[in-house]
Amino acid sequence: MAEAKISNKRNRPVLPGRQLLLAGGALGAIGYGVWQAGRVRFNPKINGKLQFEGLLEQVEVIRDRMGVPHIFAGNQSDLFFAQGFVQAQDRFWQLELQRRLAAGRLAEIFGPAALEADRFLRRVELYRQAEKSYNWILQHEDASPLQRFAEGVNAFLALNKLPLEVTLLRYKPEPWTPVDSLGWSNVMTFGQSSNFWTELARAEVVRAAGPELAAKLEPWPQPGHPLTVPPEANYEGVDFETILAEYSRLVDLLGLLRQGGGSNNWVVDGSKSVTGKPLLSNDPHPALQMPGVFYAMHLDAPGYSATGATVPGLPGVIIGHNGRIAWGFTNTMADFQDAFIEKTDPLDPRRYLYKGEWLEFESHIEEIRVKGASTVRQEQFRSVHGPIISEFSTGGSVAADGGSVQGAPVAMRWSVYDQPFSLEGLLAVGRATNWQEFRAALKRCPFPSLNFVYADTEGNIGYQFTGLIPIRAQGLGLLPVPGHSGEYDWTGYIPFEELPGSYNPASHFLLTANNRIESKNYPYHLSADYANGARAERIRQLLTEKEKLSVADFERMQADLLSINGLRFARLLVDLEFSDAFERRAQALLTTWDGRLTAESVAGCIYEVMLGKLLRLVLEPQLGRVATNHYLGVLEGGFSAMTSLYSLAGPHFMSYIEKDDKSILPEGLTWEEALRQALKEAVRWLRQELGDDVRGWEWGKIHTITFSHFLGIKPPLDRVFNRGPYPAGGDSDTIFQTAYAFKPDQYTVNGGTPAWRMIVDLADPDNSKWGITGGQNGSPFNAHYSDMIEPWLRVEFFPMPFSRHKLTPNLIAGVLLLEKKG
Repeated sequence: MAEAKISNKRNRPVLPGRQLLLAGGALGAIGYGVWQAGRVRFNPKINGKLQFEGLLEQVEVIRDRMGVPHIFAGNQSDLFFAQGFVQAQDRFWQLELQRRLAAGRLAEIFGPAALEADRFLRRVELYRQAEKSYNWILQHEDASPLQRFAEGVNAFLALNKLPLEVTLLRYKPEPWTPVDSLGWSNVMTFGQSSNFWTELARAEVVRAAGPELAAKLEPWPQPGHPLTVPPEANYEGVDFETILAEYSRLVDLLGLLRQGGGSNNWVVDGSKSVTGKPLLSNDPHPALQMPGVFYAMHLDAPGYSATGATVPGLPGVIIGHNGRIAWGFTNTMADFQDAFIEKTDPLDPRRYLYKGEWLEFESHIEEIRVKGASTVRQEQFRSVHGPIISEFSTGGSVAADGGSVQGAPVAMRWSVYDQPFSLEGLLAVGRATNWQEFRAALKRCPFPSLNFVYADTEGNIGYQFTGLIPIRAQGLGLLPVPGHSGEYDWTGYIPFEELPGSYNPASHFLLTANNRIESKNYPYHLSADYANGARAERIRQLLTEKEKLSVADFERMQADLLSINGLRFARLLVDLEFSDAFERRAQALLTTWDGRLTAESVAGCIYEVMLGKLLRLVLEPQLGRVATNHYLGVLEGGFSAMTSLYSLAGPHFMSYIEKDDKSILPEGLTWEEALRQALKEAVRWLRQELGDDVRGWEWGKIHTITFSHFLGIKPPLDRVFNRGPYPAGGDSDTIFQTAYAFKPDQYTVNGGTPAWRMIVDLADPDNSKWGITGGQNGSPFNAHYSDMIEPWLRVEFFPMPFSRHKLTPNLIAGVLLLEKKG
């Protein structure tokens, strides 16, 4: 597929890093010269030999034609050393950016433009928690995989073949440490954890609309009044908007923290498979970036042999198979974060009230080094509930109820602060050979909270919900709560044995798509922040429409673009009457649409534009622009926060229309009038943007994907680093997900989309397949930087050989031997 030539400025993606590059000096001026030098310098050595101190035996690194390294080592110590070395060869800039993001150390290389991001990141304490986890691992687990991985990264640094980005920014990277690896794990968990921000967004809606309308707008189904404001909570004095704005600017600045649109996975047992053995599929949907979140690897040594997706910076395989079992995961959307509003002492704001006693905030000083400017000293605070995320005054009088001064302390309660990361748990998943070992490994993996599906060569399939999910003394964690009384504290965590799970179900299949998992009788609260069930329902339809399924069927499922919610919405227009010819044409196209949201779909384009117009037509007169944006998950930078409200808003409104319930409408408006007005506005906008030829109103003309790099903002670096835009089908509700924020009149893909695709055939694991966004290598001069983009758009897969003899000469691109020095 050729790149789409789209000249309209509206379609240019909001790329991360704009402020940072503008602060970086004359990067663009040196871009062309670096480009020329990079054709030789920035490609990894993939043939021949390299010698390193510390290796015990020779390690063989075979790279296949797609750039996937297959590492064969005689022991695990050398295996993880080689994994660190090879990841650094292909993705060191990604490793560097990730650790600086975790540590809040961006301003050291980007200057003052990154200071605000660093200040926020330090308050979240991701790196401090990583340090605690590493100290725990040193005492309770084998830390050598982390240490050997770090030594491998540092062996690459010693070669002094640093990536282009480091050359442009003109600094010398520090050695990699085990804590750097754990820090990135915390960032990934943070990126999957949308509940804290959803609580703040709900609070803004309550403040703008009042509890009664806010309750009706709340899509989470539960008995009684679903949005009861905690009686002692006073939201008038808490600056939620500023906290959300800070987070928004961080997301816009970095891109890496954009909330993903979820994931899909499913598995069938042998009775539903043409092979007689299980088939397993997984496609996680983190935020789109270049290079992508995942890196394909095959690791083989005595005691650890697995192939699949790795995360640059962490040892081991996190999604894949080991020849005996296969596994994949999706985000559970579990609620393991809460916002607590602390009540400060009016005479001494460094103290806060807790259970009738005045306690002093824990505090420490963070020093933030800033390139080209003075070091900034920032005091950070903690209450019994967690770090204070908001800014608040400590030098003057603050009202005891937190109600008269904006900036009252808001603490983040997060299960990540309570338990260390277990490296052994992560590696034990890849070593498991049966369901019992697999579940035992998952029990040691408290975060992120994930829906795992499982299959093995014996024919078994299973599902397990994981994570450290809190039990609350009262409330469901939907809204920020007062911290002073202790009445909303967490009292413990749901025991792992009581989390949802299933093994060899009677249905002969299992699936998850960020949808609600638990039954009505489940005794614990897991979340109110699920995605709507459209993707899950479509997967279920496709799993049940045939008696037996094949790998090819699974490939077609991952490419599926049917929109269940689009068809549901189209039915609402059948009986409406329009006088304008363009509006009648649009109505006819929608009501006869087959629901397939391809890039060429005209009806699908009308649906998407009309839905956005309808939501804002109803919400903005009642909530205002800011609270409407928060309800729809739109951050100021235009990226989706992936709040539950974002996913559920459309279907929630449709249920009101279907019942003709006008209670959420502005006074005097009917649903018939609202739908007419929304279609009228959509048609007007489409004519203005795409012309009067309705046949040209194709979804892919406004819904495009650009694979954007952190530094690809300024010419000529955009031409070096970025790829696209490409026309795209789908939306957040299709199996092939291409999520976008509900920002007015902007439809660029900027949310979750499949960053890794995998299908495992348990009858013959060598018959398994995979694909990623972008490519394996992080250098824009490398053949594997973007070679997978067009196959990815077409949903094409690549072979995933596991047995050594399957790596035939025609599949091999290079063989590198790592040997002991001396």
